[in-house]
Amino acid sequence: MKRTIAALLIAAAALPLIAMGGSESGVETVTVWHSNSGKAGAAFDQIVEDFNATIGKEKGIEIEPVYQGLANDVLTKVKAAASADLSSLPDIAQMDATSCLDMMNADYLITIDELGFDTSILLPQAVEAFSSYKGLLGLPFSCSLLLAYYDKTLFDSLGLEPPRTLDELTGIAPLIGAKDSSGKVTRYAMAGVPTTYELGAFIGAQEGLSYFVDNENGHAGTPTEVLFGKEGTFRNFLEHWKKLADTGYLNSIGSGTTTEFAAGRTAIILASSSSLTRILADVSGRFEVGTAFVPMTDEDATGGVNIGGDALFCFSGSDAVKTVLGYLTSPDVQMMWAKETGYIAVNTGIYDDPDYIGFLKENPAYSKAVEEMHASNPKVVGIWLPSAYQIYYSFQSNVMDVAEGNKSIDQAVDDMVATVQDALDTYAAANID
Repeated sequence: MKRTIAALLIAAAALPLIAMGGSESGVETVTVWHSNSGKAGAAFDQIVEDFNATIGKEKGIEIEPVYQGLANDVLTKVKAAASADLSSLPDIAQMDATSCLDMMNADYLITIDELGFDTSILLPQAVEAFSSYKGLLGLPFSCSLLLAYYDKTLFDSLGLEPPRTLDELTGIAPLIGAKDSSGKVTRYAMAGVPTTYELGAFIGAQEGLSYFVDNENGHAGTPTEVLFGKEGTFRNFLEHWKKLADTGYLNSIGSGTTTEFAAGRTAIILASSSSLTRILADVSGRFEVGTAFVPMTDEDATGGVNIGGDALFCFSGSDAVKTVLGYLTSPDVQMMWAKETGYIAVNTGIYDDPDYIGFLKENPAYSKAVEEMHASNPKVVGIWLPSAYQIYYSFQSNVMDVAEGNKSIDQAVDDMVATVQDALDTYAAANID
């Protein structure tokens, strides 16, 4: 795309001016709470700076970005502000899918439908990810999905392609793994322990489409019943995962996987597409990084992966807020954001743009996420649960216990069904009349 962000925004200044209010200077401030840090934080700051210097200056609007910590911290602070005084809420909060159940039941949220924002410019998969029976809860902004990252240099030297299924991964584990003369593993085939994010693919893709809980993983209404137990999807995954663990080449670590990968101590990891820029920097040319689709649980798990990432949730319906939303999802901003961070551009306008097409050709690792998105069933969506982070770690703990032989598959399934069902029942008792 030949135009710069600044040029696009100056052109956009021809749009009708909004009413300015609330400030003695005549400038309307739009406060945005966010969790962007590191390279993403620097990119977001640049985007805000460009807006404030161009279209914002023309229209009398200024974005005030406020870093609020991790994504879960933003949700916690939004809920605290709403409980104390609605006037202390930001105009916009950038939050991930773990906030969706709370936002779906929050009477202070202004949905994107209520704003009257035109979503036809956005990827349908991204819109589906944040849609509920009440409409689109938040405007997709920084969307990502799960990828397999692998040591392409190693795979090429062995004449191997990345595995399509967990069974294929199990079969090649002794080839891509390595041991020293004493029998100690020096390179694992894979490192990591799936949480709800990874299981969104391993469970959600089964039989083309499977849900963790009823009401379409909570998107069609507050979930009330666990499905992954009685439908056997969690068990099916654990059976395949245990076979991989039994090779001795699975490193069941809950964190630090990208460090292990960059150091060459594991051949494959699973990570968000938004981690791509950081992973490439960490590897720093020691080997070629390949990206591939997430291995399927089995040959029938054809649903693909769910869209993750963040959306922009609104607590003000002003014209200034709509202007900011339009800017943040504009083609040039989304292209810059995608290039700088590895997130998937949500504006469909850039996918036919020669500049972006050229970028993907020159950077094939980035293009794999786009391919995987288009190959996935849009109805494979993230799970909206209460106590989302506690359940996240509960899944991880149970999968690790099975992999290490500390718990049977039957017990792990029963424990997770009980954990999730208890969370659903507790939430329903407090929030459903």
